[in-house]
Amino acid sequence: MNITLRQLRAFVEVIKSEGFTAGARKLHLTQSATSLLVRELESQLGLPLVDRTTRQIALTDAGRELFESAERILADVEHAVANTQDLLHKRRGRVTVATTPFLAAHFLPGVIAQFQVSHPAVSVRIADLPTEQLVRAVDHGDADIGFGVFPQMDVAMERAILLRHSLGVLLPAAWPLAQRRRRMVWADLEGQPMIGLAPAGGFRALVDPLVSQGGETAALRFEVGHLGTAVGLVEAGLGATVVPAYVGALVRSTRTRFRELHDPVIHRNVELVWRASRSLSPSASAFRACLEGCCKQLQA
Repeated sequence: MNITLRQLRAFVEVIKSEGFTAGARKLHLTQSATSLLVRELESQLGLPLVDRTTRQIALTDAGRELFESAERILADVEHAVANTQDLLHKRRGRVTVATTPFLAAHFLPGVIAQFQVSHPAVSVRIADLPTEQLVRAVDHGDADIGFGVFPQMDVAMERAILLRHSLGVLLPAAWPLAQRRRRMVWADLEGQPMIGLAPAGGFRALVDPLVSQGGETAALRFEVGHLGTAVGLVEAGLGATVVPAYVGALVRSTRTRFRELHDPVIHRNVELVWRASRSLSPSASAFRACLEGCCKQLQA
């Protein structure tokens, strides 16, 4: 049996319009084409649905049985199509963004505010997570996209670089080192009280050898799990911490100063990731475009 929506729609419209001529007019078809669709439906079912006379039509018992169900089917299809179109045109929808706590607090709110100016009906959920949990959330489908630094990943992801910033040091503004005019090199950090991130994230493995180029071990005064905590300790004058340049751009505090580090200049990429086997929804694609635009503004 191969019943089509066109056949059901023709049948329902003929009955509601009380005739083939009026029904054909509403369907924007000829009367013969409309009649053919109804006859095809009857042939598929093996039963007459409409008793035809020269002046009127009447439902058979089988037609009466089918009519209410056919109306519901067509209404459900129209509702489903309308919902799909709403998603396509971003008249409604939801996107879940997994990102690090620092970016969730200092960067993403501005992106969301800008996004909802043009897409007010799309809700945005933030999952602020450590990097390893962030990747897991995207891989398991709990988040549509992930935004952060992903030097190594054990799962297959599509990746797009949104920010490329050099590493530098965030210093208490009152420190003489922060006031120095010449360019700053990694060796300048030797012996300074440093605030380090916990080794689990992999950032320390990159930073520690650079801080200790002269052979002197970095004087690690505090070890913390979150970048926001390290920034807070710098603001309190308790030490310095190595961060990407975007952190210096986002931390708008008169109590700190960011200085790029040279010899060598090291870059970090902030990337967008999503599941390789899953297409982004229209809402997620629109949010990605907004996020890319905001990253370009921050990079400038």
